[in-house]
Amino acid sequence: MLEFNHDKKVLIGCIASSFLAYHTARQLYHYIHEKSKEWVPIGTVKNLSIYPIKSCKPIDLFAFKCTKLGPIMGELEDRAFVLVDMATGKFVTGRTQPKLVHLECYMENGVLEVTVPGKPMVTVDLKEVVKNGRVIRAAWLLDLKQDGFDCGDQVSKLLSDFLGEENYRLIFYKEGEGLYTERTCEPTDDWWDKNPVPKRKDDSQFTNLAPFLLCTSASMRDLNEKMDKKISISQFRPSIEVDGCPAWDEDKWAEIRIGDAHLQTMAACPRCVMTTVNPETAEKSGENQPLKAMRGFRVAPEGSMRKMYLDNPIFGVYAGLVKGAYIHVGQTVWVKYKPCAF
Repeated sequence: MLEFNHDKKVLIGCIASSFLAYHTARQLYHYIHEKSKEWVPIGTVKNLSIYPIKSCKPIDLFAFKCTKLGPIMGELEDRAFVLVDMATGKFVTGRTQPKLVHLECYMENGVLEVTVPGKPMVTVDLKEVVKNGRVIRAAWLLDLKQDGFDCGDQVSKLLSDFLGEENYRLIFYKEGEGLYTERTCEPTDDWWDKNPVPKRKDDSQFTNLAPFLLCTSASMRDLNEKMDKKISISQFRPSIEVDGCPAWDEDKWAEIRIGDAHLQTMAACPRCVMTTVNPETAEKSGENQPLKAMRGFRVAPEGSMRKMYLDNPIFGVYAGLVKGAYIHVGQTVWVKYKPCAF
């Protein structure tokens, strides 16, 4: 009888301990879950950039508006123009034509101004371009199709001669003009084109949802500490550079708020050979840097993400629009965190 009472007490003690452990685990889970829902100030906007022509030299701005098509400021729209190789029907980017990073452009009064080193500026009247109505259909990432208005012979010759090719055409995408598109918002130059496009529950394409690329100054500093030759964050071509947070903090961001603008992170940004192009020399790194350095510590974790990204290292995050608004340099960046990175 004494032995039975002893066993009963042990059993009750075990049950009580298990309940306490379960209750503690639940409380801890709810605490972490609730903390992840809080908006936390993590830094400030250091720089904002728009790239009107894909792979061109960035235009750094004090402010721009976050829209479903990406950054817009006045007449400047992010990646509204792209060069097409008429021989293949494919988009042309800095991956195959590094000299594109020296192409400069600007928009004013409905006129696109295009400049390349050593040549006079060429202007394109976009009202005339739309009026002429010559449409070119080209293929971009994953062979998705995109229509654009042909910007004419003069700018075509300028860019073809600059790049040493016979027949490159510049096309212009304008929303609301009935152009066929298999994209709503084109990803930035560094989007990796080997993996299937991730899907959301509504089956929309990731590239339709994530026209913003965010990188942090701290991650850039951490990478440079691991490299013999320092590089600039401009090689990663972010839309928004954030300063003040720890290195690789962006891996854990779920949502971002800057002023009245609200963005949602969609995926980590896997990096390609475009990052090896030096913006000063327009040449690719002979040592394949910074990709080589990043592959030592920034590849995706083992599992489904690694199978999708392979050895493409991660730097920055893609984000899509929740609520549009103007943002400017110096504003506080607020984020909601995920429970863990990736």
